[in-house]
Amino acid sequence: MEPISYQKSSCKVLLIILSFAAFHVACQPSGQKQGTQTQTMDYHGIRPADPDGRNGLRNPERGFRNQTVFADPPGTPAWGPNPAFHLKGRVSPGYSDDWWILDAQRYEKHGLTMVQTYCYLDRFNDRPLSAEKLMLLQKSLDKLREHGLKAVLRFAYEKDMKRAGGPTLETILGHLEQLAPVIRENADIIYLLQAGLVGAWGEWHSSTHGLEKDHAKLAAIAAKILEVLPESRMTQVRVPKYKRWVLSQPALNAYQEVNSRTAHTGTPAARIGFHNDGFLAGNNDGWTWTEGPFHANPGNPEFDYMTRESPYLAVSGELFWGDDTIDGLRAATRLRLHHYSVLSLAHNFSERHPEGKPGAIDRWMQVPLTLDEVRKARLPVSDGYFEDGSGITVPRTQFEYIRDHLGYRLELQSASFPLTVKPGSVLTVKVSLINRGFSTLHNPRPLFFVLIDDNDKVIEFRVEDTDPRAWQPFQPGDETYQPLVQKIEDQLSVPTDLELGRYRLGLWMPDASQSIRMDSRYAVRVANRDVPWWTNAEGGCGVNILGEIQVEQ
Repeated sequence: MEPISYQKSSCKVLLIILSFAAFHVACQPSGQKQGTQTQTMDYHGIRPADPDGRNGLRNPERGFRNQTVFADPPGTPAWGPNPAFHLKGRVSPGYSDDWWILDAQRYEKHGLTMVQTYCYLDRFNDRPLSAEKLMLLQKSLDKLREHGLKAVLRFAYEKDMKRAGGPTLETILGHLEQLAPVIRENADIIYLLQAGLVGAWGEWHSSTHGLEKDHAKLAAIAAKILEVLPESRMTQVRVPKYKRWVLSQPALNAYQEVNSRTAHTGTPAARIGFHNDGFLAGNNDGWTWTEGPFHANPGNPEFDYMTRESPYLAVSGELFWGDDTIDGLRAATRLRLHHYSVLSLAHNFSERHPEGKPGAIDRWMQVPLTLDEVRKARLPVSDGYFEDGSGITVPRTQFEYIRDHLGYRLELQSASFPLTVKPGSVLTVKVSLINRGFSTLHNPRPLFFVLIDDNDKVIEFRVEDTDPRAWQPFQPGDETYQPLVQKIEDQLSVPTDLELGRYRLGLWMPDASQSIRMDSRYAVRVANRDVPWWTNAEGGCGVNILGEIQVEQ
C-alpha cells in the first residue's frame, strides 16, 4: 500500500555536543507533563545478548562488501579469486551471477548490502561495446535489484601490470557514452561508480598506453564519468592526489577543498571521493600516499587532505591479500579518522582467498575488543554495546566492532510527542539521535514521520530542510571526537478527515529513488533494541516505530 502524503508546517534541526558518559536512560514513557499530554520515550542501543545482537544490522549503502567480476558471458573461465574459496565445488567454474549472489547471501548475517562489481571490457580494447555486453550488464544489475543489493561499480580493461593491451582515451570515452543509458537507468542501485578504466584493475597505473602519465587525459575521463552519472552520485579515485590532478586541468578547472559549505553541491570536487585499495598495507598504504613524506600519518599533506575532505565524501577501501598482522583496533581508528563507509570482506579473508589462507579478517573475528580499549581510543560507544542482558560489561570482537561502525549507525536517544491528537490539529514531534558510525550517509535520502493505522494504512509527512547527509558522528576537525546529537523538531498538520483510533508513529528513511522507495531493504533502520521495525504485508516500507498516538475528538 502506497503511503498517503501530507505537508507539514515547520521543521527545526539542532546540533548538540554530548559527552561520552551521558548514555544511561530507560526505555519507558516519562509520563505526562503538567498541563500537557506529551509523552517522552527514551531508547537503548543494541546489546550482544539481544536478538541478532551478534549479527550485523542490515542498512543500505554502508558496511562490508563482497567482490566479484560482473556481467561476463556465462561460462567465461574464472579469473583471480573468483569464485570465492567457500563456493568452490558448489558453483560452476565458469562465470555465473551465482558467484556473487551466493556469496552475498552467506554474509547477510554481517549486514552486507553492497557488492564491488568489476565489469571488465578487455574484449573491446579497440572496438565499441557489443549489444551483448550491454545486455549482460543490465542482466546482472537486474539480479542486484532482485536481491536488494547495490553496486560499487568499476569498469576496467587490464587485469595485471603487464601492459599487454589496453584502450586509448578515445575508446574509453566512446565506451562511457555507450554505457551512459545503462548507468542512468540503474543509478538507484549504483551506490557509486569508481573512476576505474585506466591501467591495472582500473587503479590508474601501469596502463598500456601510459594514460596515467597525462593528467589532461585523466581529467577528460573524470569529466565524462561525472557527465554520465546523475548529479546525485559520486565517483572515487584510488589516490588522493589524482583528484587534485584532474580538478586542476582545463577539462574540469574546478579545484577546491570540500567542506561543510561546499559538500553535496553537485560540483566536481563534491562528487569525487576516495577508494584506498591498499588500506594499512605497509607504511604508505600500498602507495596510496605517493608524494613525500610517503607515510600514512598526520603530517603528510596528502593524508591530511583526505582527513579534511573525508567527512563529506564517500570513502571505501580494501586490505592487501597477504598481510595477516593488521590489528583491528588500529584499523578502526583509521576507519574513523577517514570516515570509511565501505570495506572489502573479500581481501585478506580465508573464505575469499584462492587457497583459503587465513588473513587479517580471520584474526579480527577472533581477537576480543573491550570497552576500555574503545574508550581509550575515543572511538564511538553505543549504549549497551558492551553489556550483556544484566548490564555486565562483556567484550566484542574487533570484527564485530568494525562491521557495526562502518558508515553510519543511527541510534535514537529519545522522542517526545502527544498521547492524543485531534483531526485538524498540529502534532509536534521531537526526536534526538546520535550517529555512532565512522561516517555519515552520502547519497540523498528523504526523511518522513508517518502514522500507521491498525489496517496498516500509512500517512506520511515529509520533513523538509533536513539532510541526513549532514549527520556527522563528530564535528570534523574535533580531535576529541565528541559525538554530536542531532535534534529534529517537527510540526505535522494532522488531516481534518483522519479517522479516529490508534496510530503508530514512525520514522521512515526510504531510498530517494521512486523505483525502490517502497522496498524496505533499501530503508534505513536505527540501531536500537527497543524500536520495532515495521514492514507492510508485502514486506515494503521499513519504518522505525517511535510509539503510539490516539486520534480522538
